[in-house]
Amino acid sequence: MDKKVVKLSMKDNISFYLFVSPWIVGFLCFTLIPLAASLYFSMNSLTKLSLAMGNPMKFVGLEHYADIFTKTPEFATALKNTLFYAVVRVFGGAVVSYLFAVMLNRKVWGRKIFRTLIYIPAIIPMVGSAIVWQALFDESFSFFNYILSLLHLPEVDWLGKNAMGSVMLMSIWCGIGPTMIIILAALQTVPQELLEAAEIDGAGGFRKNVKIVLPYISSTFLYVLVTGIIGCLQAYAEFDLITQGGPGISTTTITMLVVNSMQENLGYSCALAWVVCLIVLVVTLLFFKISNKMVFYAGGDET
Repeated sequence: MDKKVVKLSMKDNISFYLFVSPWIVGFLCFTLIPLAASLYFSMNSLTKLSLAMGNPMKFVGLEHYADIFTKTPEFATALKNTLFYAVVRVFGGAVVSYLFAVMLNRKVWGRKIFRTLIYIPAIIPMVGSAIVWQALFDESFSFFNYILSLLHLPEVDWLGKNAMGSVMLMSIWCGIGPTMIIILAALQTVPQELLEAAEIDGAGGFRKNVKIVLPYISSTFLYVLVTGIIGCLQAYAEFDLITQGGPGISTTTITMLVVNSMQENLGYSCALAWVVCLIVLVVTLLFFKISNKMVFYAGGDET
């Protein structure tokens, strides 16, 4: 009897490892090995010139990491641009998405149509969205400036000194749909009994949202904010397509520095990528720490 149990256990173990082996192989090939190679390259100098001359990589230790903070003045600007973009984009997008979600959570005519229309920008490829928004921002005929002129308001230099705001506007427009759907799903879990009791006590719409709804869906907001922050700290495509990091380096992000430096020195680029990774990790951990006392879980304790 015992031997039979052991055999079944071994069979189950083999089945388990066979089942997870594709994931293990994929993790090794596409995550762990590339990470290890990137860390190794970050401590070596590998340029186009050295490759053309057939010279091997030159070990430089932590020199690239030191150069990032001492010999790369644009890094500070890129980091500031990235953090500013992440904070405004994520929190601004969350507020707008929440307002749309609250509006569409009510039983109003055509809400399914409005949900679809708001979500459509999310399924448009980034390249397509960038082409449309570039046309709207274009200096020769800016649709937005045309609207401002009709309202007798001064024109805006959308791709000049206001380039960062222009990218944020496009990015928020593209990201409202998915965030709104997530928040909308959370709103539908709020017990109606709580809202009805608040109404009996004389609470208005604003007070119900602040005192009941927002605390109840705070865990969903935490998810939206954390994933948004992580994504924005790695922002590249929207800036490359709309502003190419300009004018000057006013909209250059740290991820753009990684890609641009790859053409000159792969080792330096890998070191910069690891710095970006560490920044994302630190910001995420700080975010969790700050929100530790602010998130409510309906089924148990606070985080």
